[in-house]
Amino acid sequence: MNTPRNASRRTRPIMLLALGAMTALPMHGCSSPSPRTDGTPVSEINPAIAYSQRQRARALEHYSAASALHADGKPDEALSEYRKALELDDKLYGAWNNMGQLLMSQGNFADAVSAYKIASGIEPSDPRPEYNIGLVYQKVGWAQDSFEHFQNALSRDPHYIPALRGAIRSAEMLGKGDPQILSYIRNAQLRETDEQWIAYLSTQYYRVEAYIANQKSN
Repeated sequence: MNTPRNASRRTRPIMLLALGAMTALPMHGCSSPSPRTDGTPVSEINPAIAYSQRQRARALEHYSAASALHADGKPDEALSEYRKALELDDKLYGAWNNMGQLLMSQGNFADAVSAYKIASGIEPSDPRPEYNIGLVYQKVGWAQDSFEHFQNALSRDPHYIPALRGAIRSAEMLGKGDPQILSYIRNAQLRETDEQWIAYLSTQYYRVEAYIANQKSN
């Protein structure tokens, strides 16, 4: 569907802490507090550190519960647990990204994008949140926006096959082709294992080659 690009600017502000998640991503482990030279943990000396560690531990418990609930096919309960996790620790990357997945599956695209953007800021080297934003925009027909976010994902990992697929598909939606897109196709062809995608990539390779040749002749 051709929704105007500026429609997203009219979307009302979103309270994401009232929303939830999908398939759980593994969380980075938390390091234990460094002991003082006398062997006493810093958390026993500084109450603020001890409190922060307790909050983090409780948040991870809710995060794990949310992941299990979603795996059991209980999305509403999973949403509740993700809310609790992020109320305790709003830096949980996996919670934000998984929240976006579930929101997208429910068709709540505006909130999904907001969740993904937070996840992207927390983990700037992970291509998945940017890919997911591109996927949301592709679903609503915003080909240029989706292409840009797939490119963002590829700047983090040039060989991330879902983002390569997404960028190539968005380029087709835009009816465009250039040497960069051709390089995306070649990169994907070296890594693709799905037969349907292999056939699609072959079609796109010839489309983009023809487009480039036509541009040079004009």
